[in-house]
Amino acid sequence: MTKSILDRGRSPLIARVSDLAVGLAVAGLLGIGIAAPASAREAIDPNSLNPAPPASFNATCYRNGSHIACDLAFSDPPVVDDDSGIVCDGTAIHISQFRSVVGKRLYDAGGNLLQRHFRETLDGTFTNPRTGQVVLWTQHDTVIHDLAVPGDTSTGAEKVSGLETRAWLPGGGTVLTDAGRFVTDVSTDEVVSISAHHPFDDYFRLGDASAVAPLCAALT
Repeated sequence: MTKSILDRGRSPLIARVSDLAVGLAVAGLLGIGIAAPASAREAIDPNSLNPAPPASFNATCYRNGSHIACDLAFSDPPVVDDDSGIVCDGTAIHISQFRSVVGKRLYDAGGNLLQRHFRETLDGTFTNPRTGQVVLWTQHDTVIHDLAVPGDTSTGAEKVSGLETRAWLPGGGTVLTDAGRFVTDVSTDEVVSISAHHPFDDYFRLGDASAVAPLCAALT
């Protein structure tokens, strides 16, 4: 069974692929300047990089000044009726999702990964298997992972910001909103900074069952 990222107090998406690989495909956001025209770029074999982006990420890599950049775009296989980690009145709530990602990886001149910067879009449902009730949800966020040790994805800080969840009834009407910013120490998976409104964090990390009470009520 796929692990739910809800137990990390962030959002109702299923845990991202273990190698969070990608970043927003806008060079200015990465502070690396304007890329040269495609015809002038020196192509780089993605498999020569440390670590190499998985083949499923459709990476196009090239030398850009003193760095190497990779543009990536992919979609995950759909997740259907997985365990969300949320329990409402003794019933385990199911989650389904579709996830698409676009972004960029930044490497140093030696091919060691420095930063992963990406935007992800998710859409899905929460379902109560006992009542059959369904709540829709969406997510649009930006993730930036700055590595503390070049090439070592188990180091550094990961920042997640944006709309992490908006859940609503099929007929209209918002049930729950989770938005703001997280900063996590990647080596320990500990949240070191948090801002704005995060009911899923309150539920999973702080143990506050009342934080998802509106969702449970809508699914009853």
